[in-house]
Amino acid sequence: MFGLGNKRIGITIDQTGVRYVTIKKKKSWEIGSSGYLPIPPGIIVEDHIMNSESLSLQVKHWVKTEKIRGASATLAIPTSQIIIRKMRIPSIKAAELSQLVELEVETALRLPFEDPVYDFIKVGHDDESTQVLVFAAPKKLIQSYVDVFEDAGIHVRAVEISATALARAIAAHQHDFIQESMLISLDRNSLEVYMLQNGNPIFMRTISLVDHAAIDTDELTSDQVGEIIAEISRMLSFYQYSIQEGASRISHIMVTGANETRIQLHRELQLGLSELHVDTVDFDTLTKSRFKDFNVNAFRVASGVAMFSKRNAFINLQPHRKTETRIKLFVLCSFVVAWIACMGISGYTYWDNSKEIKANTSKLVQMNQNKAILEAKLLVKPELSSDPANFIATTKASRKDVVVITNDLMKPLPVDGRITTMAYSADSQISLTVLFNKMEDSARYLYDLRKLTFGENALLQSITESVNGKTTLNGTADSSSSTEDRTDLNVNLSGDKQYVVNYSISLKKEVAKEAVNKAATTEVKGAAATNVQQK
Repeated sequence: MFGLGNKRIGITIDQTGVRYVTIKKKKSWEIGSSGYLPIPPGIIVEDHIMNSESLSLQVKHWVKTEKIRGASATLAIPTSQIIIRKMRIPSIKAAELSQLVELEVETALRLPFEDPVYDFIKVGHDDESTQVLVFAAPKKLIQSYVDVFEDAGIHVRAVEISATALARAIAAHQHDFIQESMLISLDRNSLEVYMLQNGNPIFMRTISLVDHAAIDTDELTSDQVGEIIAEISRMLSFYQYSIQEGASRISHIMVTGANETRIQLHRELQLGLSELHVDTVDFDTLTKSRFKDFNVNAFRVASGVAMFSKRNAFINLQPHRKTETRIKLFVLCSFVVAWIACMGISGYTYWDNSKEIKANTSKLVQMNQNKAILEAKLLVKPELSSDPANFIATTKASRKDVVVITNDLMKPLPVDGRITTMAYSADSQISLTVLFNKMEDSARYLYDLRKLTFGENALLQSITESVNGKTTLNGTADSSSSTEDRTDLNVNLSGDKQYVVNYSISLKKEVAKEAVNKAATTEVKGAAATNVQQK
């Protein structure tokens, strides 16, 4: 238990005043102490606190007088600013439901106010989804009510709405659960209508009675009765055809109120809505015989609020509860994200360093192998390097007949083709640059090159197409030269397209080796004959 000893405290506040009761349960629920603080007009207007400083001072003095300072209590707020939305969540797991509802409310649910405080109740489910009712209210409004009582020294442990508190009180009074019903709460200046399904309010409406002329009497005027019956009829149709889509309808109405006006409204509803079952609810059983002068019906909502517990709680709209949870969740998520990021960075750094070490190790092994090969080459002496005759024979064998090779390269050229450059490298390879007027000639020439006897392999390295006008080669002839010489020096090439082709020809190495071996053998035989003659 909590509050004063083993008693529970429920507090309600509206524009007429503040009420509290303490309640305890032995064999049945019984009301203990109670108190009422009337609020002057203008302090609370349309359920908004207009003068918080004045209200706070009055509540502080009242709390001190009632001797409830330091108690824990549940607070009920008016329902005019509460929004109810029915949502279908694609999950049936209780652990995921709360997070998914929070995500839907903050991203998809459209509310007429910013920074909401909300809670939800589960109303049904199937194999793939769960149906919930979300109750939302402006956080600023709820916090303004909570601050008034917190400043007065009362610890507000939960905040709920009048509809759920009154439904709880009726369920405890009648010992059965409210199914599809309409619950009417009549006060002097307003009338609140709640549509309940399995005890859960799914639609609420507040009707103001302040604008009528006969507000100072304890009876409803004919205009008020007509307006109330018309509005209730519209709400019944809305429930049947819009909310339930014709599947069900409300057939039971319960009327509650603080004074005898509820009896008049009960009678008028029986006459105007004869097809429905209309009852009144009286809470006199919550008081003992010594409380005969105590109007328990005026404290009907506070009684239901005092019965609030975790087992029978519908919703809790206390702002700091969700704020603290959100902050804790944010801190936890931030820590998890930071930890995952650190682990990811560490893992990537380790993997990158391992990869680099492996690459460097491979390079080092390759360099050591190359070093060993080069050192071995330096230490090994050529067999014929000590004999000048062998060196001369090798040199002679390596010599190529340039004239013969050039003639062999020129023979397969087409009539309009010509060799522009020719180069010979130390690795026995000839590089040619040939100019053709037709691309087909380059292929034919490559075929002829591969048939040469001194060539091991002929390759076409590149081919470039160019468009030329008039090209002059070998400079300008001397003025004293003859016309014939000038014609020889100036070569004019005209054509639409020309093809510059680069070839490479690898010379055969076997010929050079045979020449070297033959020269070496000749030198050895000559040296042997000389030695014989000397002997």
